[in-house]
Amino acid sequence: MENAVTEFSEESHLKGNKYFRVVHGKTDKSRCVGLHRHDFVEVLWIRSGEGMLISGGKERYFSRHLLFISRPNEVHVIEPARNSTIDFSYVAIPGGVFARFVRDCLSEEDEFFRGKFGGMSMKLSSFETAYLDRAASELVWQNDSLMAVYRFLINLYWQIKSVFASALPGNMPDWLSDACQRIRNPENLALGLEKFREICGKDMSYINRAMRKYLNCTPTEYINGARLRYAKWLLATSSFSTGEISEICGFSDLPYFCRKFKEAFDSTPGAYRGEYSQMGGDAHDGSRAVAQEAARKR
Repeated sequence: MENAVTEFSEESHLKGNKYFRVVHGKTDKSRCVGLHRHDFVEVLWIRSGEGMLISGGKERYFSRHLLFISRPNEVHVIEPARNSTIDFSYVAIPGGVFARFVRDCLSEEDEFFRGKFGGMSMKLSSFETAYLDRAASELVWQNDSLMAVYRFLINLYWQIKSVFASALPGNMPDWLSDACQRIRNPENLALGLEKFREICGKDMSYINRAMRKYLNCTPTEYINGARLRYAKWLLATSSFSTGEISEICGFSDLPYFCRKFKEAFDSTPGAYRGEYSQMGGDAHDGSRAVAQEAARKR
């Protein structure tokens, strides 16, 4: 088995870049590189296609919209299914740069989330995949800048933390799990309860009972929670005004939005944006245009 593992280096994939390199590609069964490892960190996401991810001795079936962050020197493979072509992108980041980012930017973060960020795989929504595509396009435009890759990683970490913080119970019925995931997409959030009922395809009283049983909340409470998390991200990464963010997230009344935001995060939207700007400084300025474009296209 050891002899079957292909070795790659930073030099082979970064092509002379110091901080990162963005790669877009396609692969199928005949072109799969097989088991391999490398001394750099790979942030890879899959837009389309299906297959098997094998990493750390574990297997995970995927069907598009998958994010995988490799650990340096971890043996892994993305193996396409028969007759399937995988469309993917990845950002190759030197192990030393990634470790420095974790040390400099995540030292005060919860250990659970830091651990998840240092090597993991997760299902993405179509919106999250589109956001990564735009963030990668911005990286290319920045031309191998340390500040650019830090900005990319900060926003990626925030997205991952948000997903894990809103994780769904594993024993939920498929119809409800699917609806809870789909309503988080910005294009559905603004439509609120009616869209949630449409996605569920069930009677509202039945949906209410299921939500109480599995999540101990009402559909409205769940939707508002998802809206507030999205608003928090937009405050950190976009230049939209508080009023615009309130409307984008589906809150028709600005004072109500501000009140619910303070209840959820113990801070007003304006105070949160100010605190986040002080922590991130200029590292977040360039990503705001990306977040703003993503929100406009919801």
